[in-house]
Amino acid sequence: MKKVVVVDDDDDMRELMCMLLRDRYEVSSANDGAKGLEAVRAARPDLLVLDLLMPIMHGFEVCQRLRADAELKGTKILISSSKSYQHDVRTAVEETGAAGYIVKPFDVNEFNRRVDELAGGA
Repeated sequence: MKKVVVVDDDDDMRELMCMLLRDRYEVSSANDGAKGLEAVRAARPDLLVLDLLMPIMHGFEVCQRLRADAELKGTKILISSSKSYQHDVRTAVEETGAAGYIVKPFDVNEFNRRVDELAGGA
């Protein structure tokens, strides 16, 4: 079974995303960027679903640290953020190497489609 790590400081949003994915993926989660990095190191997921605005470590910093780690730099990242500015989307994709960006609140079907596309299917 493919693995997905969900990192979001909003408990309800994190639980919703985990619930949507649990029947198709092995899912683990964290509520801040630092714990998210630990979860990625432990799980070696096929995909990381990552919020941007979080305490302790911003999502962009998580991306940069993953890209700097030889063992984790290939981890696919889907940014899930309420920030919809083109600058943020461009920064996520062009500067930090995220594979995709979805704006919250998102359509559940679109979220599932994007995860399946990036994780390589369930």
